[in-house]
Amino acid sequence: MLRLEWFQHIFAINLPSRTDHRDQFSLAAHFTGLRVEYVDGVTEVDERGLPPGGEEIKSKGVRGSWRAHMNVLRMIVEQNITTALIFEDDTDWDIRIKSQMQNFARASRLLTQPRIGTTDHFLDPTFPRPTEDSHEIQEFDITTDSTMTPTTSPYGDLDRWDLLWLGHCGNKFPPAKNKKTPLGRAVIYDDETVPEKQRIDPQFGDKQLVQQYPEHTRVVARAHETTCTLAYAITLPAARRFLYELAMVKMTAATDIMFRDMCDGLADRPIQTCFSVQPELFQMHRPVGRISKQTDIGDAGGAYFDTAYTANIRWSTRVNFPKLVYGSTNYTDSFPDRRMEGE
Repeated sequence: MLRLEWFQHIFAINLPSRTDHRDQFSLAAHFTGLRVEYVDGVTEVDERGLPPGGEEIKSKGVRGSWRAHMNVLRMIVEQNITTALIFEDDTDWDIRIKSQMQNFARASRLLTQPRIGTTDHFLDPTFPRPTEDSHEIQEFDITTDSTMTPTTSPYGDLDRWDLLWLGHCGNKFPPAKNKKTPLGRAVIYDDETVPEKQRIDPQFGDKQLVQQYPEHTRVVARAHETTCTLAYAITLPAARRFLYELAMVKMTAATDIMFRDMCDGLADRPIQTCFSVQPELFQMHRPVGRISKQTDIGDAGGAYFDTAYTANIRWSTRVNFPKLVYGSTNYTDSFPDRRMEGE
């Protein structure tokens, strides 16, 4: 039986000067059982090393972020790493991340693996590509639906997916009119790690999740118009393609927008098989203080946070550092249900 492991390798991008980010990330990884290799962030990029179009991108932060992500993709290729999970170093997650990833794996398999007893018939009739006869949004429940067991990855066999966009700051469901992208959705109902709908922040996404689904529901589907590369898993073949397209063919925008173009098949990029999840499993942490101190990519304005929090993450690992460090299991819930608040 296939063991549910994370991925072959886990990387975190960290500017050496941001010792605060590394301290916090290392502590969070320690308490949740993640073994991480750090890759240096980049502050200076020689313009001669930019692909066509890169000279039009003037922001040093955007250029540096791009180069850091390309360096990780290159390492995956150089080391022949089958699958890797890549983090930006200000990312946070729920203390229960391993059980969350188990549910995510159950969901992604429903969208990638063939029906039981078949090799090329899928629950989602629009997978791997919609046709004129199959263009209807269908939903599948991880507790009742099932597919063939994968043999090369718990998230679906490696020839069936390219990228899992697990941490973002906005994602949408593909619309029914989209003829490029499969439309199936795998639903995780009664997920106690999901905040109540009124407390979910879609950020740069939309409100379909809170409008269409009951409380405490998480949904896995094809990535669409996704923003921010906070955390993503990628296969070796996809790493080769992303490295080629984004580091050699052309540079057209910030890294996350170019990833979006690859996943959505835009800007003359070949479409990739990318899945995402709403609400996201990984999110940027907001510590106490000015947001401008937290980011290294661009101008974040003068907003000030009086209380540390992480959007859409209930038992935030970073918010719970005081509990974890001193051995308490009475964890802080950043988004308690209204009923729980009244008890």
